[in-house]
Amino acid sequence: MTGIPRALSLVASGTASGNAGGYQLSVRSEEGSDWGVVQSPFMRDIARTTAYQIDLEVSGDEMSYSQTTFLDIYGRKFDHTDRSKLQRV
Repeated sequence: MTGIPRALSLVASGTASGNAGGYQLSVRSEEGSDWGVVQSPFMRDIARTTAYQIDLEVSGDEMSYSQTTFLDIYGRKFDHTDRSKLQRV
C-alpha cells in the first residue's frame, strides 16, 4: 500500500491573558522564525504549511477557537480557517 507521506510538526509562541471573566491564548508559528514549522519532504516541496495561528478563548462554560493554516500547495497560496465553539452543558 502506498500513500502520500504527510508529516507536520510545529512549535508556536504567543500571548496569554485572563482574569475571573475568562482567558485568551493566541499563538503563531511561521517558517523561518524562531517558532517554526517542520514538515516531511513531500509536504515541504508540494503542499507546504508556511504558518499556523490559533486563537483560543475560555469564558464560563464556553470555549471557542479560530485556527488558520497558511498553505502553499503547488505554488498556490491560500489560508484555511476552522472555527468552533464548545458549550459545557
